[in-house]
Amino acid sequence: MKKSNHKSGTLTRSLYFLAVVAPEPVQSQLTELKYLARDLFHSGHALNAPAHLTLIPPFFARQDQMYRYVENLYGVLKNHKAFSLRLKGFDKFGRRVIFVDVVPNPMLDKLQADLYDFHKFFFQGQVKPNGFHPHFTVAFRDLDEDIFPEAWNYFSNMDYEAVFDVNRIAILRHKDKRWHITDSLDLPKKIR
Repeated sequence: MKKSNHKSGTLTRSLYFLAVVAPEPVQSQLTELKYLARDLFHSGHALNAPAHLTLIPPFFARQDQMYRYVENLYGVLKNHKAFSLRLKGFDKFGRRVIFVDVVPNPMLDKLQADLYDFHKFFFQGQVKPNGFHPHFTVAFRDLDEDIFPEAWNYFSNMDYEAVFDVNRIAILRHKDKRWHITDSLDLPKKIR
């Protein structure tokens, strides 16, 4: 008997998000920082996804919705050019998250705002408030609050800086307790 792809009469939904995924060699550098957080401070949850900057936070969608979503995303992206992004130093959210900070970038802010407006229109009713603070997570919510001061002291005294071109955005899907890149959409080439 063929297994149905329906749940309670609707197509099965998956969890997705949109992101800038760091290219090599920055991807490997950021992943190494995540391994340090895991090995030294027992915070390994950030390793469940490639090093990324979230543009649109996780949302549920059916596969047929995602086909239409991706087709329409091209219309948003054609109005943006590739740009350089600079990472510098570390910062934190409260006592649970440590991240590599992103130097303010108006092109990134505009891209995220346009993607958010599109997302809000496409998924009416299923949208989180737009609180955009670009960063690359190193230690996540599994970082114990008692260990946090030691971890923060370690990372805040470390120098880290990188620059890379943002020339595509990625769509990631949650499967088997990890995030996987399912699609990558190019931005028009930047003007030199």
